[in-house]
Amino acid sequence: MNLDTIEQAEDGLRMKVRSRLNSRTAAKVLRSIETAKGPLPKQLQSQADQYAVEVLGSKSYAPWLYVYCAVAGEFREGWIPDNYYMSVVLPAIEGRYGGLSDMRSMTACIFGQEKEIPDSGYVVKGQLYNASLEPVASLQGFTDLVFAGGEQVAFKADASDRGRGVHILDRDRFLQTAAGLPDGVIQPFIDQHEVFAQVAAGSVGTLRMTTVLEPDGRASVRSAYLRFGRDAEDHVASESNIRVVLDTATGAFSPVGYSVDWLEIDRHPDSGFVFAGHQVPSYAACREAVERLHRRIPMVPSIGWDLAVARDGSVQVLEWNSGHNDIKFSEATSGPCFQGLGWEHLGRNTAASPILA
Repeated sequence: MNLDTIEQAEDGLRMKVRSRLNSRTAAKVLRSIETAKGPLPKQLQSQADQYAVEVLGSKSYAPWLYVYCAVAGEFREGWIPDNYYMSVVLPAIEGRYGGLSDMRSMTACIFGQEKEIPDSGYVVKGQLYNASLEPVASLQGFTDLVFAGGEQVAFKADASDRGRGVHILDRDRFLQTAAGLPDGVIQPFIDQHEVFAQVAAGSVGTLRMTTVLEPDGRASVRSAYLRFGRDAEDHVASESNIRVVLDTATGAFSPVGYSVDWLEIDRHPDSGFVFAGHQVPSYAACREAVERLHRRIPMVPSIGWDLAVARDGSVQVLEWNSGHNDIKFSEATSGPCFQGLGWEHLGRNTAASPILA
């Protein structure tokens, strides 16, 4: 047994465990929705079961379809269940390239110093680097560099997601903890646009966009929504965030948002900000940026992006995710978002190409 075979077996085992946990999460979400809306109609459950088996290849993909049905109030062909996306689609379309985004310093290698990339420094194996991946000799010099733009920075550890591994640090705290920081990236703390500050002032609201490579090679945005934190938090965390669906063409807010329990709300629970009638500032620039940046890494057909819009309207790409970007919220609230890519056929024919399908 060679090293590649061992690594593939380990990846397969991790994926099975993750898929099982994912299904449990789906069951928990469904219970929450049913508490508010009532039980999922048997007809919708039957349609989801049939689609999971006959199209996707296994009833194990039905739990997230139940959630999608409960949110939408109907069944829609073309939906991609989250566990199917993780265990079938991503391995098929991305392979090992999917892990590139886990290493924050790869941003400098792939995207260079594009104006939307706010990275000011990196920590790699205890060594300090500037945004161009040039070594910085002293901690004091590195501190002066990363704090040149403000009094706070955000540190994000490699392979962190869902808001974990994120720390907001002032200069003193940074100097105290720098020696023990794991590999990761330092970014200036964004002074967010007034529209976002009205929703949640204590943390930077983020725009989550998912781009794909179309069959003709173009990169395009297939889904978009906003994530806002709560009053007690200094950054947006998946365990508590408030989400608002967007019109992918215009960036207009949906009048309906969702709590962390997937329950419908029309305003932010802390600020009282009403979602209807608002629009993401600089949305066209956000869309142009992620589509342009995606073209820099064509070996990764699907990327999730987290962006912020600064007070001056400039677009800041805080994070990109090629290996475990989340599609379930968009699929449930505005999907199916990924039709025409052939993803639904990969479960039965893993050799099929999602680009050529």
